[in-house]
Amino acid sequence: MGKWSFQHDTFELVFAALCASLAVFLTLYKVVFAFPILPYLKFELAEIPVIIAFLVSGPFSGLLSSVIYWIILTLVGEWTPIGPAMKFLAVASTILGIWAGFVLSKRIRRNSFRLSMFLGIVLAIVIRLIITSLMNFLVLWWLFPFFLDIAAKYLSVTIGFKADSPSAILVVTLVFTAFFNILHLFLSLIPSYYLVSRIVARVKPIGLRGAWVKKILSETHSGKCFGE
Repeated sequence: MGKWSFQHDTFELVFAALCASLAVFLTLYKVVFAFPILPYLKFELAEIPVIIAFLVSGPFSGLLSSVIYWIILTLVGEWTPIGPAMKFLAVASTILGIWAGFVLSKRIRRNSFRLSMFLGIVLAIVIRLIITSLMNFLVLWWLFPFFLDIAAKYLSVTIGFKADSPSAILVVTLVFTAFFNILHLFLSLIPSYYLVSRIVARVKPIGLRGAWVKKILSETHSGKCFGE
């Protein structure tokens, strides 16, 4: 048991670091595409490896991977330290939300696969939107208000929105940024879950007895969510 525990802990650390490194690679090589309404917002595939770390070996590994990702981007990324910090908060809040949904589903004793995933996604959206909206408000209104002018120009060109009031521009910008974050969450979660359920869950790496998310969801759903 002690040997397996050591292998498990080692796997979590190594896997978290590998996923974080892949996330950094995807970010630095700009594997991104723009959000059409506010093109300075970028959909990034870099979140996928971090979410995979969470789904495969649990919240500790996922959060550790996001922290490593944040630290490395702060050292070598763009628009530091604000940019890397916002990326970290977005992905970490997603992980915490999904985890909270799974925990809540177990506590109310009605947890099924559908309920667990529903609560996880809903809480992930809520927590991510609260945190990213607060950060964007801070950046647009207090730290770098000139970004609000950039947002206003994009809104005028892409959807024809024009307003003289900075507060109106801020509200519309935050609304579309929230919509962007919802889309980004699904862009990160769906491919991650698919990869884990179809590939990683069928492979048993040394020190890992099945994917963490599989074990959590199969406690009350007999593992069928993973196509067994």
